[in-house]
Amino acid sequence: MKIVHIAAEIAPIAKVGGLADVVYGLSKELKNQKQDVCVIIPFYKKLKKSFLKDLKLYKKKLIIFEKNRYHKNKIFLAKLDDISVFLIDPDKNYFKRNSIYGYKNDQERFLYFSKAALEFLKEEKNIIDILHIHDWHVSFIAPLYKECFCKKLTVKKIVLSIHNLEYQGLCKTTNIKALGYNGAYFLEKEKLQDPCKPKTINLLKGGIIYSDKIIPVSKTYASEILTKEYGFGLEKILKKHKRKIKGIINGIDNKLFSPKTSKHLKCSYDSKINLDKLIKIKEKHKQLLREKLNLNESNLPIIANIGRIVYQKGPDLIIDTARASKNDKYQFVLLGTPFNKKLEKEFHKLKKDEKKNKNLSINFAYDEKLCHLIFAASDFVLIPSKFEPCGLTQIIAFKFGSIPIVRKTGGLADSVFDIDNKNISKNKKNGFVFEKFNKQDMNKTINRALKFYTDKNNEFYKLLIKNMKQNYSWEKSAKDYLNVYKELINN
Repeated sequence: MKIVHIAAEIAPIAKVGGLADVVYGLSKELKNQKQDVCVIIPFYKKLKKSFLKDLKLYKKKLIIFEKNRYHKNKIFLAKLDDISVFLIDPDKNYFKRNSIYGYKNDQERFLYFSKAALEFLKEEKNIIDILHIHDWHVSFIAPLYKECFCKKLTVKKIVLSIHNLEYQGLCKTTNIKALGYNGAYFLEKEKLQDPCKPKTINLLKGGIIYSDKIIPVSKTYASEILTKEYGFGLEKILKKHKRKIKGIINGIDNKLFSPKTSKHLKCSYDSKINLDKLIKIKEKHKQLLREKLNLNESNLPIIANIGRIVYQKGPDLIIDTARASKNDKYQFVLLGTPFNKKLEKEFHKLKKDEKKNKNLSINFAYDEKLCHLIFAASDFVLIPSKFEPCGLTQIIAFKFGSIPIVRKTGGLADSVFDIDNKNISKNKKNGFVFEKFNKQDMNKTINRALKFYTDKNNEFYKLLIKNMKQNYSWEKSAKDYLNVYKELINN
């Protein structure tokens, strides 16, 4: 089966968040399962080329019309492990920037990339079984193919993965017109007109309507996005296309996230470790973390929070937990980057206010070495998300031997099961879960976790080892995707 993934990111060469890990992990596993897979992304200025092999110019000139001009684009080809990655490099400065996102013309940039990707595939003249597009950045590919390219290029089916419905790619009809298409044609209720802003184009809505299958990145998230609370204005559209929706939880790349193969840890280990050795290694990593971050030497458990600081992730709850560390019940370590100025101000204020608190460490610059050490040293990883489409943090926590404390939503609800829940089997219990998005419910759950750590220390370490044995590899998830692909092709 010929499968083409088109996305804004792929790990580790162009990564902002979990989207990159999914595109890489899924593509790699599909390749392992003998599928013909390639990925198309922009050639970013900040691309980490050191991970690529055999980078070469594949096509000297691909012509794209935009803004009454014809623009030249070069296409490069490289290998990322065994995955063929095509890189589109326009003569414009759309991707010759210091960041992947965060610019006023992001919609313009990724509309251009979407058109260029289809033009490139058209010139290649291949028959594509599955064209798999990811998030709003490339959602316009679905309507653009079916309205303008279907007679020039053979794509049997289009699959859209929704990694985060909150980001929808709102733009003007003039952005579509700039590519040489009739923007007004797409500004219809049954096409790309935004449900809340009738003069606005919604690119993700276009992907939802025109794709043959929609895959949210967990089963619970697939149900949640049909509701007003989680649908961000698209819930009615999604309900209308409910038959096309199937949630599949993401896997994890065992080589990228493994305490056995990590180059950043003093002591390597895996799920075959015995109890006594795990206790010693955990204490060693705690000592190293405390020294590195200038925390008090202590027997207190360590709670960590790792990831982007955005409103989705419950920043107010994170701040409350950080401040409460001064009460000497636990130590708290944060590794995260605020994604807007208001949150940046709030978290810098927190750091300033708590500078004398030696049970707290706040770190803003992402550091992979520190990230691995935090996962290995922490006893608990707090994920108090308002919504969480899938989440990889809890799965990485399992792998490194840290227990997740999570709010029951999205992929967290599909992967973390409370140890005090009498309605599930003991074998399934692996963490601590709270349901209401508030401080009271979260604090009760944190206190339950701390009590478990203190009163049942042997049971605590046994749970770490049991959790490490859980299989969240891409093998199972990729088989689920393959079944979807085959079903689409056969129908």
